[in-house]
Amino acid sequence: MKRTPPPRLALLQAREAPVAVIFRRGPSKLVEVIRWDTSRDEFLRGHWLRGRIYEKRSDLSPDGELLVCFISQFNAHSVADSDYTYAWTAVSKAPWLTALALWPKGDCWFGGGLFLTNRHLWLNHRPEQAVAHPAHPPRGLRVEPNPEARGENEPIYRRRLERDGWTLRQEWEWEFVAMPSGYRTVKPDLRVKRAPRADDGTAIVLARRIDGFRYSESFALEDAPGAVELPPGPVDWMDWDYRGRLIALASGRVWVAQPMTGDTIRFQELIDLRDDRFEEREPPASARVW
Repeated sequence: MKRTPPPRLALLQAREAPVAVIFRRGPSKLVEVIRWDTSRDEFLRGHWLRGRIYEKRSDLSPDGELLVCFISQFNAHSVADSDYTYAWTAVSKAPWLTALALWPKGDCWFGGGLFLTNRHLWLNHRPEQAVAHPAHPPRGLRVEPNPEARGENEPIYRRRLERDGWTLRQEWEWEFVAMPSGYRTVKPDLRVKRAPRADDGTAIVLARRIDGFRYSESFALEDAPGAVELPPGPVDWMDWDYRGRLIALASGRVWVAQPMTGDTIRFQELIDLRDDRFEEREPPASARVW
């Protein structure tokens, strides 16, 4: 009997509040948005989307209130829709996807954005594609388009990593081999993020690479005070949360490292998202207004 693989998890964290957003993707065309209060470890399940959220082109405002996402939906209706189109960037209130502001994109190149402040959005659209839909104007939001927008997840994801404290250790070197072999990574992109507490020298090392046409990320710990038992299965994301705890998303579950006992750091499961199933959820009235 073929086992269903666990969902893939991605994380956005607010920089000035104990708030995070988890994107649970699985099956591949379904995404659930979940708000995580890291001060109390409380989870609020929000909207499901039948489509794709490009998490590496998405962001959370510093206060954790607003969410900007680049989204696509491919179906007969959306492909024929010249109004909203099949791909767009939208701002909503996490963990809901009810669009307060929306910019139709019409293709899946670049798109998305980053919050410079709570109400200042750097929109990864060229100026000619930075016209908001008339039904979803960015009220009270300063919007700065990007005339140099290009690529897909890069270079916007690199900019977000640098902003969030991932220091570059080794520059990425890759080359295109040939078709159908695709690309080959000569040297992976290596980034380091150290523990926020001065008395803890532990660092997370993020390695990024592309082989063939497959992009991948892997995580390791260095300079830990003892041995580390990582969560089971491949780690989708590892980071330090607002409280300075070491957290990990792996095997469809959220984990937090407990204080070292003996000579080993162990991760404890906070929530299991593997059994979540699509359901229609009504957003609160507060998610429909600025």
